[in-house]
Amino acid sequence: MRSLRLLSLLPAALLFASSLLAEDVTYSISPAIGPSLGRTPVTVKGIFGTWQYGLIFGGIGVPATRIDEHTLVASAPAHPAGTVDVGIFEYDIGISTGLKYTFVDVGPSSHFERLLLPIFMPPARGLFGSEFHSELRAAVPNAAGPISLFGAAWPFSSSSDPAITLQSGSDATLIRDESDFNGNPGRFVFVEKDSFDILGLNLRAFDVSRNAQTFGTEIPIVHEREFSQTLITFPGVPIDSRFRTTLRIYAAEPGTVRVTVGTQTFNVTLRPGGNQYEPAYASFSDFPIGSGGSTNVTVEPLILYFSPVVFGPPVWAFLTITNNDTQQITTMSPHR
Repeated sequence: MRSLRLLSLLPAALLFASSLLAEDVTYSISPAIGPSLGRTPVTVKGIFGTWQYGLIFGGIGVPATRIDEHTLVASAPAHPAGTVDVGIFEYDIGISTGLKYTFVDVGPSSHFERLLLPIFMPPARGLFGSEFHSELRAAVPNAAGPISLFGAAWPFSSSSDPAITLQSGSDATLIRDESDFNGNPGRFVFVEKDSFDILGLNLRAFDVSRNAQTFGTEIPIVHEREFSQTLITFPGVPIDSRFRTTLRIYAAEPGTVRVTVGTQTFNVTLRPGGNQYEPAYASFSDFPIGSGGSTNVTVEPLILYFSPVVFGPPVWAFLTITNNDTQQITTMSPHR
């Protein structure tokens, strides 16, 4: 069999892009379900040698103990709710097993915090020959790790559960995998509770098609608690032919919002995300063009008037304003 050496900081999902199917071996796992906070003892049955083993749940690896030639035991890791593939580390080889494990939320609140990366996408060509890239920088202070970041795909990962674990004092630069991109620029990532304030994150977009006049534009990283069911306001949005402006709207669930630009009002419907890592999303660029001046823009989730009153899903929105001459991007975050 062809060996695949482990590299520090690479997501476990990378191994399965090149993993080997074990011939004539049937695997089983018990139990196949457990809480998202992890720690559930699991037993995997198969055929095992005497070397070191580990199990991979989605994109997260955990050590396993060989009980005998047919039995491995391990503890499931913490992982956002959902069903993931389970694979095996056999010394330094990744083996696909066909096994699945389901994580479920338990208790009054989730074990994870969800963060929105509003623009985290593969390279994209824009107007006037521009080519925009985005990248996420992540760092863990000394004595604070390890911290797992779920949903931040590496460029060479084909896993539907892209994850990376950063050790204490380490850092990484992450870019979006093209394999799961369907035109939605947003990305949800998950971290365990209380990790967000420790983890250093920076998201930026930049144009690589010309001599860059700036290092790029920092894109806000938004905690889900910042989403709103009330009016979101953007004062002083430029209405000028020198700029092109796009309003981007995000939610955890699909819904409809009312957008007001000056005195004009439109209903905008958010299309659903494709999986738990993709937000519901809509963009709006039908801004009036003038020779100068500015206007106010508001976004308001529609309220369904039933008994009792049903509120639409909380949303977050921001504006990107691009200079047509320099391609420099400015962002406007909402005021409430």
